[in-house]
Amino acid sequence: MRLYIVGTEGQVARSLREAAIQHPDIVMGCGGRPDVDILRPDLVEKAFLAFSPDMVINPAAYTAVDRAEAEPELAFATNRDGAGIVATAAARLGVPILHLSTDYVFDGKKESPYIETDPVRPESVYGRSKLEGEYAVAAANQRFG
Repeated sequence: MRLYIVGTEGQVARSLREAAIQHPDIVMGCGGRPDVDILRPDLVEKAFLAFSPDMVINPAAYTAVDRAEAEPELAFATNRDGAGIVATAAARLGVPILHLSTDYVFDGKKESPYIETDPVRPESVYGRSKLEGEYAVAAANQRFG
């Protein structure tokens, strides 16, 4: 299986690369800024075409939760628009995308663990930007998770 991870510096991307070493049947590719900037559709598509993945994993995100309140445009550009760009590029190749979101899409008031079907109620710019990213991925690529 050929997996392409968007992002190289994040904790999730590093952990996935380390785990793949244990599985010789997984060929891992990854890319991050400046070569693969998720706000640049041309660069994302070029990277995917060059690697020819069977699946794309997107953990890339604007993750400065508190700073997002002062930088909402950047948070939404990355978490919503960038996620949609990655999902669109994967869809053009006919490959599924696994997009990582956050528990910040919930309000945090539930006393038991959240599940995917729970109602979303983000209370921050970061949470709203990540939720809109989920919607953008779903709209761009029917093969999402």
